[in-house]
Amino acid sequence: MPAIDLARLRKQANRLADFFFVPDEFMKHTREMLEFYVNHTLRTKENVAPGSNLKTYRTPPAVLTQIENELRPIAEANPEFALDLADALWEEGALETRLLAAFLLGRIPPQEERLLPRLSAWTQQIRDPQIRSALLSTSLTRMRKETPDQFLMLIREYLHPARMRTWSNGLHALLPMIADSTFANLPPILDIVEPIIEEAPSTLQNELADLIIALYRASASETVFMLKHVLSTTQNTMTVVTLRRIVTSFPPPLQAELRDLLRPQSAPMPALTQQEEEIVDDFIEEPVTQIVETPNDIKPRKKRAPRKPKLDNSRIIYLHGLESSSQSGKARQFAEKFPGMVTPDFTGSFEERMKQLNPILGRKKNWTIIGSSFGGLMGTVFTCQHPTQVRKLILLAPALLRDPFGSYLNLEPVSVPTIIIHGTEDDVVPLEPVREVAEKLFTFLAYRVVDDGHRLHKAFEELNWEEILA
Repeated sequence: MPAIDLARLRKQANRLADFFFVPDEFMKHTREMLEFYVNHTLRTKENVAPGSNLKTYRTPPAVLTQIENELRPIAEANPEFALDLADALWEEGALETRLLAAFLLGRIPPQEERLLPRLSAWTQQIRDPQIRSALLSTSLTRMRKETPDQFLMLIREYLHPARMRTWSNGLHALLPMIADSTFANLPPILDIVEPIIEEAPSTLQNELADLIIALYRASASETVFMLKHVLSTTQNTMTVVTLRRIVTSFPPPLQAELRDLLRPQSAPMPALTQQEEEIVDDFIEEPVTQIVETPNDIKPRKKRAPRKPKLDNSRIIYLHGLESSSQSGKARQFAEKFPGMVTPDFTGSFEERMKQLNPILGRKKNWTIIGSSFGGLMGTVFTCQHPTQVRKLILLAPALLRDPFGSYLNLEPVSVPTIIIHGTEDDVVPLEPVREVAEKLFTFLAYRVVDDGHRLHKAFEELNWEEILA
């Protein structure tokens, strides 16, 4: 690795920023710059980041910092282009490029509707601790500062009682806000985290320790009061057990405050709760039989059936019809059934709508596209032009009509799995002409004819959407 000449580094980063609006060129020059600063004394044969499965250039942090400094003002002034570039950096799959992608998300206005779907999808994809930390801290920078209420709504979603698998993300994301000396409204945070502390899953004891220490540093009196209230009122025996395990990491004054409430009792230690057993199972590659001691006997655990893979809702997008919007009945119902899915608004001509759609889908793969009427035409054209990005296409009474849309339907057939749902009473888009076009375009097609009109109100309630999207 050459010695870092700051003047040269700034010049290189400045030149790199010139390609901000051209992702392919930006990626080419990013690779060259990262390769230029490779630390060959640390580079291993496998070239994989420690504790991760990501490739790494092992460039010094100062290089990424200088790149971020050059990109910051451009990204904040051009958030749509920043999203495109973030997608390209993420898809590159290297430690350094994904850190830059997480940085760019943190420059996007919190009102941007595509920010949270990306954040949700990326946090589910990654296990690298450094990337995960960046996504849950750096990527949420503007939301924490500019729209704290929206940020706390996101934290509530992470810490929802039914989503224990996302609790770790919620606790991690809270730490920068708690540590921010300019943030003085601690009570809402205490209200949000108190049920999590009372539940006290042993699998999250490290996260709970970091959270409690951060809260204590922010406000010792409020934190002590909350912990004493939890310990004195809880009916959950695991609360005391887990806090007893982590109390040695607390500041000495906090340990002294809690000592009496955490003294061991004569009652036997409890077995793992069902929720904790389910979390532990998530880290087991294959179902196993475990022995769990109970106070009275010993019973073998039953083998769990393999779990079906869950659909990534952030990769589901609904394309509304010509005179509809993201607030239409079907759009709202889809959003309720599949929280986190993308339901954007489109306006203008077909060409204008496609220009609005392309940046949303970006270069990501595994999209499930649901298109209704005119949105079905949009979904069809995108799928035929980018078949490798679409895992499944669902069309609801799609406007695949030679007249007046023949110029858009001059497409090559694709084998993307496609389901078309069409009503026999549709008086807007006739069924048979659409079927004729669809059978020529889709080689893997299922056509479902239902007793309904164009809007498919009855069919929507009766169909099993989880099965259709699976």
